Amino acid sequence: MTAFTRYLALCILTLVFASAAFGQQSGSKSNKEEDPFKEDPLFSRSLSDLLRLPSDSSEGDRHYFGDLYQYGLDYEATLEAGPYSSNALYGTYPTMPMLHYNRVDGLFLGLRKERMQWYHDDWLLGIPNMNVHGMLGYAFALADWQYSIGLERFLGDRRHVLIGGEYHSGTTTDDYWRVGLNETSFTSFFGGYDYHDYYKQQGWGAWTLLRSTRLFEGGLAYNSDRYSSLERQTGWALFGAGGRYRPNPPVEYVNGLAVEQVDISALTASVSFNPKRLVLEPRFTFSAALEAEFADPGLGRSDYSYERYQAELLTFYNFERGGMFKHRLRIGSITGEVPFMKSFQLGGIGSLRAIPYKSLNGGMPGNQMILSTTEVHFGSPDFGNRDWIDFDELYLSLFLDSGWTSYSSELEEGTDPFAGFSDFRFGDLYHNAGVGLGSSLVRCELAWDLENTSRAPVFWVRFNPTF
Repeated sequence: MTAFTRYLALCILTLVFASAAFGQQSGSKSNKEEDPFKEDPLFSRSLSDLLRLPSDSSEGDRHYFGDLYQYGLDYEATLEAGPYSSNALYGTYPTMPMLHYNRVDGLFLGLRKERMQWYHDDWLLGIPNMNVHGMLGYAFALADWQYSIGLERFLGDRRHVLIGGEYHSGTTTDDYWRVGLNETSFTSFFGGYDYHDYYKQQGWGAWTLLRSTRLFEGGLAYNSDRYSSLERQTGWALFGAGGRYRPNPPVEYVNGLAVEQVDISALTASVSFNPKRLVLEPRFTFSAALEAEFADPGLGRSDYSYERYQAELLTFYNFERGGMFKHRLRIGSITGEVPFMKSFQLGGIGSLRAIPYKSLNGGMPGNQMILSTTEVHFGSPDFGNRDWIDFDELYLSLFLDSGWTSYSSELEEGTDPFAGFSDFRFGDLYHNAGVGLGSSLVRCELAWDLENTSRAPVFWVRFNPTF
């Protein structure tokens, strides 16, 4: 079976799956909760909520304030909110879904009660403003039970402050921003294409989250964890096996040799503006986030001492009926000594789509990074949101990916996160460009390497928006 045939079969199967899973959600846009921070995935609802009949749609229309509602296997938050519909600190702790498949865990089956969600239920404890959360599941290829157990409490009647903590042991990844977790499970199971790198995270953590009514969210988290290297455990996929799964990298290299485990304690702070991507003006909106991780804060054991900063700015402009300009800018910098798993790498799906995965600069890890992603979409207007594009329908996209990573000894030896950018020039950016056709749920893309135009374009099938 050729690669194109495999991709075609994958597209057909995805369309069938998508019709069954999302076919009943076309009206959900006008029935979203007035509180934009409140996520209510299926497995976090009480039995009475699940059995309750939907309210009249006109009531939802009166509360609808407009957001960039994009479908996808991950962004819908149907079963779990995950890192995509939660506070940015969610990814500080294990992120894998309760049902997934990849080259390390193989098939994983479990149940989860979500952390870091702005709702309350009386499950288990029945104590006002107190939530129990956790996960229990089994990774069949790894032959490993994975789990987490934690407790959260709201402070104040308005529930704008949330404190919590958990103990955990499980597989996780930092690559969920590149491509969706459920999306990767789907392509791994059916086609043998796994686009994440994994490691085991075992330890504990505690956090405090704060939010405003709609636009601001922040938090502070502490974690003390042992990170362990994991090896590829399976090469199986439904449509052929062998050769397509990459080796899984270790958490660290020392003198070119793989390190099995490292201990890191860290404080992580995050602040975000408009994280739910509410439409702020009739034709324009934006979202911004900043995250800073401070390793070895003097609490617990840590083999490394570093400061890792990441900032992201998302811009959306509705320039005509059914037309939208989207731009993502990600900037990162690391001071001090950082393990391989925490370094910056670009290339492949979700970043520079026309070059191999994490291959920019020969795959060498960097301590500074810039990524710019520009997309222009043309499609039919959304009836419920005026001239904004309807992401559930067919649209054409044009995109430009630009990226740069580098290693600066000045950053490793100093404490100024801006020091390493003094030598950067816009001419240092590496560029890819391409075209896509589809929806936010199923989309085909062709990407060309503008730095090496003799290369054939790279073909992608996506099951989430790029961002």
